[in-house]
Parts: sequence; C-alpha cells; structure tokens
Amino acid sequence: MKKYNQSISWLLIFMMSLTFLLPITSSAYASSFTDMLQSAITANSTTPNEAPSGNGLMDMLLGIMGNFFGDILALPQDIQKKIKLPSGINTSSTKELIGFYAEWWATDTSSFNSLYKNTDIIKTIAPFWATLEEDGTLTDRGGNDHESVIDFAHKNNVSVLLLVNNAKQQDNQSSIHKILATPSLREKAINSLESYIKKYKLDGINVDFEMVDAQDRDNLSAFMQELSARLKPQGYVISIDVFPKQDESNDVSIAYDYAQLAKYADKIILMTYDNHGTWSDAGPIADINWVEKNLKYALKFIPKNKLYIGLAAYGYDWSSKGVESLEHKAITKLMQDFDSPAIWDTSSKSPHFNYTDSNGIKHQVWFENSESLKYKINLVTKYDIAGAAMWKLGEEDPNAWNVLKNVFLKK
Repeated sequence: MKKYNQSISWLLIFMMSLTFLLPITSSAYASSFTDMLQSAITANSTTPNEAPSGNGLMDMLLGIMGNFFGDILALPQDIQKKIKLPSGINTSSTKELIGFYAEWWATDTSSFNSLYKNTDIIKTIAPFWATLEEDGTLTDRGGNDHESVIDFAHKNNVSVLLLVNNAKQQDNQSSIHKILATPSLREKAINSLESYIKKYKLDGINVDFEMVDAQDRDNLSAFMQELSARLKPQGYVISIDVFPKQDESNDVSIAYDYAQLAKYADKIILMTYDNHGTWSDAGPIADINWVEKNLKYALKFIPKNKLYIGLAAYGYDWSSKGVESLEHKAITKLMQDFDSPAIWDTSSKSPHFNYTDSNGIKHQVWFENSESLKYKINLVTKYDIAGAAMWKLGEEDPNAWNVLKNVFLKK
C-alpha cells in the first residue's frame, strides 16, 4: 500500500496547485470536482476545445492524477471499497452471466457445447445434477461425467454451483414441506448437500425449490440460514432461485421471503420467465413489462448486488394437443417448414408466429430470441443489478451471444 500512500500525497499536491491555477469561477459553474478540472483544462488550452500540450505544470499534474486513478481502478474490488473515490468515477463491477446447465439424457451435450463456445461470457454454471428427496437424501440425476465438466469449467475461470431441486409434489402438499418443517431433516439435507459439493469440488449451491407451500415461508428462510451458516464460512457460494412477484398475495410465491433470503444468500435469481406456460393460454414467455415490474418489486427487499433476472432461452408451442416446450433450433425449423416468419409484438417485446400442422391443427408459438433478450439485458444495466441467469444453456438463439457479450464479457 506504500505506493498508494505516495500517490495520495501527490493528489494533495495536485489539489493545492489547482487552487492557484484555476481561474476565478462562480459556484454555479464549478459545482463539482469534474467541473473544476474541466475549467483548468480549458484555461490552459491555447484554443477552444484544444487538449493540453503536455508541456506545462497543469499537464504534468493531470498526468499524475490519471495515473493515480488508473492504479486504483486496477485494484481488486475489496481494496477499491476501502478507498473513497471522487464522485463521477465509475468503479462498477463486471456483470455476471449464470448459465443453467442440464443434461436430459446420458449423451446430451447441448449445455456443454454452449459452455465450451462461450467461456469468455459465462462466469458461472449451475448444473442440474441433484434432487433433494423427502427423506433428506440426494438423488444424482446422472448425465455426462461430472468431473470432466467441472474440470473444464474451472480451467476456464467458470465457477460451478450445484443446482438442487425438490422432488415432485406428492398428493396436495409440496414434497419439500416435510424437510423444511423438520429441523432434523433440514440438517440431514444440508449434510447431504455438503457431502455432494465436496465430493465433486464444487464452488457452492443453487437452491431451486419450487411450488413451496405458503405455510413454509419461515421454514424456507430457516433452511437457507442454516445452509449459509454451514457452508459460507468454508468459502462456498449460496444462491437461490425465487418465483417473481409484484405483491405478497400470490400463493405460489408467498413462501419466498425476499428480505430474509437476502440475508443468507449471496445470489438471488428471479425466475422472470414463464409469464405464460403450460398452465395458461398462449402468450409471451417473458413480457418485458411484467419482467420489469417484478424486478422493481424485488429491489425493494433484495440488494441490487445480489439480484439476478432470469432469461428464457426457449419457447412454447400451444395447440389443441397441449403445450410443448421447444428450444430455439426446433422453433427455427418450424418457421422454415411451415413458411411462418416471426411476428414482433411491440408491447411485450416478444416474437411469435402461427402455423397449421399436417393434421390441420392450429398452433401458436411464443419464444425468446436475440432481439427480445436485448430488452431484458438492458434492465440489468438500467437497474445496475448483479447480472442474469439463463435457462438453459444449449436451447438459446445462437445470435444471443452477440448480445450477451456486450454486458457480460469477462474482463
């Protein structure tokens, strides 16, 4: 830190010198340090809009100032936080893209293929490798060789969080209720999770408990508190996926106590997709207005540096036969086979199209592509949140990566 103490001394000299060099300026025109600096530059230029020549004292001092702040901005974030910088200097950290990773059968490599091609953009993956059973044990979902995926990710500076979901609902009650409501089972579940991530040398946990009963609101928070107390001191990352909401009246999202969860989780992923899905009529997967309203509500309770929005990489096909989830490659093929180009919905900022299949059945398809993702990604920068998480790697529009890299390219 000796280097920076010396730089601070130079900064003091600079400020003292600046007092004598600046022309007399009213407070109305020099209300900030930036204004004062600009006045100094202008006063030492030979013609309007001309940059300093570099031969005078002011040029030298400006150079010192630039080197000083250049050094600071190159420091790690934890050191930057200890140094108070003048207002107007941008020290915002790089946004993070999390890629949900799933293998639906033993030879399914679609998620790995996307990871392989985009390690310069993806900072974290959350592989869907385990399910928490009602007795507190874990079932490994299989798939490709876990060790190979983890090794590749780590060699490419990509962290790996185990995505663990709850088992399917039994009868009229969520399968996770028994675990959450029973302290001994919560401890057993945490033991199982700890053993799993240590076995595979993972970097942490991504909790994906869905359709949690409203009555388990406090129990879910208690589970996350206990999980955090166990694993965070060991250096593991704790994250959780939560249902979006705009108030506390929706039964499917009441169990997620945003404010409490924010105390224990390092990352909270707002599942801002499935605005329309298998349970509804046809419509946008992630209406931009709906996404933004959910994000604004979440920010009332969750610090922005912990909050991530969910990005959909897929679409749904609605027909009298039911609703089918489709990856982008299949959607593109349908548009080509039935000569049905995408129609842009201006209000929701979403693409869709209609077609009639060979059996005369009418279909309506809504999906996400690179264009619709732009609007969601803009929310990351607009609200200065931590980042985004995409479900799932391998289903996306290939052109989406050109959009994603504008915000998430690793530095």
